[in-house]
Amino acid sequence: MTRLSDRRAQSLVAFAIYLAIAIALLDRGLIGARVPQYLGTGTDPPMLMWFLKWWPYAIAHRLNPFWTHMVWAPMGVNLAWTTCVPLLAMVSAPIQSAFGLITAYNTLVTVAMPAAALCAFILCRRLTHAFWPSILGGYLFGFSPYMLGRALGHLSLLAVFPIPLIAIIALRRIAGEISARRYAAMLALMVVIEFLCAVELFATITVFGAVAILLAIWLFDAETRSRIAGLIAPTAVAYAISIALLSPYFYFLFARGIPHAPLWDPGRYSADLLNFVIPTTTAWIGAAHPAAAIAASFGGYVQETGAYLGIPLIVLAEDFRRRNWATPAGKFLILLLLILLLAALGPALRIMGRETFSLPWALMLKLPLISSALPARFMIYADLVIAIIGALWFAGGARSAATRSLAAVAIAISLFPNPHASFWTSPLELPAFFARGGAYRTELKPHELVLVLPFGQRGSSMYWQARTDMYFRMAGGYTGPWPFVPVLQFFYGGVDLPEAGDQLKAYLARFGVQAVVVDRQAPLFPVWRRVLESLGIPPSRRDGFSVYKIPPEAFAAYGKLSPVYLETRAVSIRCDTILEAVAKYLAAGHNPAQLSPSVLKQQGLLPADWLIDTAPDAYQDWGAFSADKGKIGIAVAGSYPAVKPLIDRYRDQAVEIFYPAPVRWTPASKPQRDLVKPLLLIFDRTRLVAAAEQLRSSPPPELITPFLGAAGAEHQAWPTADTSTRRRPGPVSGSR
Repeated sequence: MTRLSDRRAQSLVAFAIYLAIAIALLDRGLIGARVPQYLGTGTDPPMLMWFLKWWPYAIAHRLNPFWTHMVWAPMGVNLAWTTCVPLLAMVSAPIQSAFGLITAYNTLVTVAMPAAALCAFILCRRLTHAFWPSILGGYLFGFSPYMLGRALGHLSLLAVFPIPLIAIIALRRIAGEISARRYAAMLALMVVIEFLCAVELFATITVFGAVAILLAIWLFDAETRSRIAGLIAPTAVAYAISIALLSPYFYFLFARGIPHAPLWDPGRYSADLLNFVIPTTTAWIGAAHPAAAIAASFGGYVQETGAYLGIPLIVLAEDFRRRNWATPAGKFLILLLLILLLAALGPALRIMGRETFSLPWALMLKLPLISSALPARFMIYADLVIAIIGALWFAGGARSAATRSLAAVAIAISLFPNPHASFWTSPLELPAFFARGGAYRTELKPHELVLVLPFGQRGSSMYWQARTDMYFRMAGGYTGPWPFVPVLQFFYGGVDLPEAGDQLKAYLARFGVQAVVVDRQAPLFPVWRRVLESLGIPPSRRDGFSVYKIPPEAFAAYGKLSPVYLETRAVSIRCDTILEAVAKYLAAGHNPAQLSPSVLKQQGLLPADWLIDTAPDAYQDWGAFSADKGKIGIAVAGSYPAVKPLIDRYRDQAVEIFYPAPVRWTPASKPQRDLVKPLLLIFDRTRLVAAAEQLRSSPPPELITPFLGAAGAEHQAWPTADTSTRRRPGPVSGSR
């Protein structure tokens, strides 16, 4: 009893230490702020606040929590494939009621890191029987670069505390401390908890848990191997129990189809080799200019570049290997660490953002479901292994106290988080229009269908909706995949949309939008205003917002146009415009090697309303560039039905055609029809000039047919947000 009390006391002390660190690191910027602040950056946290609100709201109103018509109305969207965090939403419901959404979100982020650290501490203490080495091990896991990055916007991926608990349960079963039945029950509980926090973590725990079991069976002696193999049957029972308990969730995951391809590019969101030794700005030394300059080349966002281990920890792991390689446990930990690091590198080795050669994970991209996992996120498992190695090394006593003290200082310096309080917080002020008693109640009717701008990820419209207690429905949202509709790309950032006013009318009519609510402070409002004015509807202006009320049947003729027609017309006119601009660029004697969208814009060869965003993460739906051996490349993004007319038109003039680029297109190609991918046309100079001349002498249908006058433009179902279309087709410019 005394030992149990001692362990509990140690756990309380450990949690208090970790909680104090989390509060000192994250929450300092929340104190005394003039406007509400949330932990993190960007629009992911406000979106996640909507999900925190949704589950209690849906249950209270007896709605299906897996399907919502509050966003992407009137079709609705399947939330099973989104980061809907049902368990975190329900746990935080009392905090939401008492203190609001922002406080609930901040509390969950603050507590997630100490919770993970505490569970890793308990695991390390079981293995080392030492308090302070286990404190270090818990910190290495709970405050790892992975966790620091996730604290900036990925609440669901912070819920990793079940991972070390699953390891503890397995060790207890191997040691014979618990029965197979109890092991199955406890494992099922942990699996269900993880699933209800993050489906992706559930999937990767399953994969790497299986890898760990197989590796252990291979390395340990016959007796231990037998006990480890004894985990397989009760583990299967545990998964059967969890699947039964989660059957409603699984129904909505699979009943309406699964994504045909990863929603995000696994290659882009893989660990860069240099990230193992170069930190990002989440670390103190990573904020210094030399490190920040290198880290900027890693690609992705700072949340996804958490592969940093640091030279001190790598040296410690190597020393551990030299001293423990002869033991099965030492060999198991080192090999498992290497497997995890190799998996985190993804399908191809990347060095400063440049891909070199393929890696084993490329084979996993051919498998369903797991191919959608982002390799950079596997680092959380490597962090747990390195935490165990660190705790064992410090507890082992093989090195002198002075050496261990120096190692601890070196590790602390290399991993010390960014000390600036403002780095961890961002302001989130609710516009007066959407505040309690705000103008939205007089300008909008309850459950009215509204298009809110800024759109999706570019703004906080889902948070605004949540703060109104779901007063209105939205013809849009930020839930992951969404239908590739040209005008949505326009509002997202692809502001070079031909016939934008007509495209907007078609969207409003087909989706039955009753009002457009626009933030006049949005950076792109001047661009949007010109298009909105084409509606011919005078807006009302309230509290910094413009509200365009759409009369019923105002654009009924546009509502009959099919989505394929709208996309095909937009993509074709865009390609025609680019082709003619490039031909004029060459005719003027400019250097082909310097060809780029920004250069075409500077030369005045593009329409005046085409804006070129040169930011590294800017949305790009077209490109023009110099290719190999003096050739010219023109790229546009679109689904296969939309780009097929361009392929047919230019197949005899283009030197090469790639769709989806970089895959070469042939007449026998059968690309998926519901994915937005880049079409790349390669011309030599002579053929490009000839193609441009043909455009002028024999204009294609989209250049001579009125928007509403094309035959075959009607009668086709619109895509829904429940499809597997990619939200962003990704960069399409650049040389081959």
